[in-house]
Amino acid sequence: MNSDLRTATYEEIADFVFDHYPEDEVDDKWYWHLEEDVEIEPRQAVSFLTRLCSAPGELLTRFTLRQIAEGVNFLFGPGGTDEFGDQLWNADVPWPERRACIRAIPNLYTQVFERDVDGIGGCAYMLWDWIAYDYYCDNRDPTRSAEDARVQDAMFEALVSMLRSDHAETLRGAIHGLGHLRHRESDRVIRELLSSSRDLGPEVRTYAARVLEGHFQ
Repeated sequence: MNSDLRTATYEEIADFVFDHYPEDEVDDKWYWHLEEDVEIEPRQAVSFLTRLCSAPGELLTRFTLRQIAEGVNFLFGPGGTDEFGDQLWNADVPWPERRACIRAIPNLYTQVFERDVDGIGGCAYMLWDWIAYDYYCDNRDPTRSAEDARVQDAMFEALVSMLRSDHAETLRGAIHGLGHLRHRESDRVIRELLSSSRDLGPEVRTYAARVLEGHFQ
């Protein structure tokens, strides 16, 4: 498996990320056993993520839901954050490109995750945890870094757009992300959701209340 993706096409990068047998055990995931570091240009990585998230339903014609979930885990989770997910904060990549990428992430839910939540494991719930966790643990400080602040604002907008969904797991994933993002308006929009007349269901309402109390792991 060639880890140098600098001259790879979109399809070749997609194969690199998703074309693997999905393993149940975390330690057995393919990306923990790469012999060489992944090499990809920052703008290329953001471009790949944007195209992927803009039309993620196309992945279903080539890969199983479990393969997609594992690949998304690599892209945004601990496996590939240096090469892919962390580029959302890379000021060397023009901000409009990064903002477009962030705004496209909710499409993963509407076009893929909502089709079969059981088939993707905890990916719908954990995705924004992986993305926003640095704000929760103070590795990103929007009060001191303008870059951290505008990325946080763009992520907040993406998460708020997900609150319009009627799908329980999309709502839980968005609420989970809002908790970790620690945006100045996170609590307000969760309270507004709870005070609305929408039929959210008891699980979503209970979870939202727990996030407001600071319990959302």
